[in-house]
Amino acid sequence: MNQNENTIQGICCEVDTCKYNDGHCCCTAHNITVKNRMALMGEETMCDTFEEEE
Repeated sequence: MNQNENTIQGICCEVDTCKYNDGHCCCTAHNITVKNRMALMGEETMCDTFEEEE
């Protein structure tokens, strides 16, 4: 199976403890939700899909 088949194209994840991070900074969630609609800069946003890896 191609590694990219289970990733969201164009979404990079730097959170090593997220269960959806495939270890290559790619997100494997089926979809994501990003919160903080008042954000002015990217670092003010947060991925609401995050789940800590067990």
